[in-house]
Amino acid sequence: MKAIFLNQTGGSDKLEYREVATPVLQEGQVLVKMHAAPVNFIDTIIREGNMPPGMMPELPFVPGVEGSGVIADSNQTSLKDGTKVAFLGPIGASTYAEYTAVDADKLVVLPDSVDLNEAAVLPVNYFTAYHMLHNVARVESGKTALVYAASGGVGTALIQLAKLAGLNVIALERKQHKADNALKLGADHAFVSDATWVESVTESTGGRGVDYIFNPVAGDTIVQDFEVLAPLGHVVVFGFLAGAGETNLHAEAIKHFSKAPTVSYSEIYATYFNNYPLVKSSMESLYALLEQQKIKPVYSTLPLVEAAKAHDQLESGTVMGKMLLLP
Repeated sequence: MKAIFLNQTGGSDKLEYREVATPVLQEGQVLVKMHAAPVNFIDTIIREGNMPPGMMPELPFVPGVEGSGVIADSNQTSLKDGTKVAFLGPIGASTYAEYTAVDADKLVVLPDSVDLNEAAVLPVNYFTAYHMLHNVARVESGKTALVYAASGGVGTALIQLAKLAGLNVIALERKQHKADNALKLGADHAFVSDATWVESVTESTGGRGVDYIFNPVAGDTIVQDFEVLAPLGHVVVFGFLAGAGETNLHAEAIKHFSKAPTVSYSEIYATYFNNYPLVKSSMESLYALLEQQKIKPVYSTLPLVEAAKAHDQLESGTVMGKMLLLP
């Protein structure tokens, strides 16, 4: 079969499109013929060799952690060949390929009516958003959420799911055209993260501040987050695109102690490996929303052979929503 192969770390040119062996199934696994393999930032971090200590997979390596497709070999499980499925897998799921092996109990079975491109967008981005909204922050209708990187993969999911949950949504983006795009996606307000964004966000809430903040940037942005946070507000950090920063979080929180702020960290694999039933139930809820057409995934596609181009576009910040590779 054809797959993207990473033999050494480095730039996107290290992604090789080549022939590799079709996976050999273990007991309890099924063979999935991949329809769409999403590209995630973790794929680029692995490609560069910049994973945290102990988390870097051994090379050679086929990237990809999620996808959609059709069961090609049910391998004596209770599933049937030809069934449409989607899944979130661990690092090493090897989805940048024509076929991949998946544990049968980690698959979400889809109705025939579901579009497999749309289905592929949900496992990482929409589960991340759903998990933060409903399992971590436990949002309440009528309150206000601030969404960083609102036109990105998780950001677009957050906007749609937050609106379904009855929240007012304020989008934050680095560029005006992306802020405009967030408004088209359903955000109530959208601002560019310039020197005045804290004032703009505060003014848009009538001075009260926001109840929830979903932040994949971190660095020193927690300083501004505490400024715009409403009393009893909740900041959910789910990434460190700007690194750890220099801010003393404890000292900064004390400055705003009268608000009794909550800061949580959301990392989907912590839940995946320690409470998979919660992942499963959340995913099933998401696919029910997709089937009911209550959410509309935003994505673009490239053929699998152009994986390097997909990585370049993701890292340049030009991707709106999700990038899918099609074998």
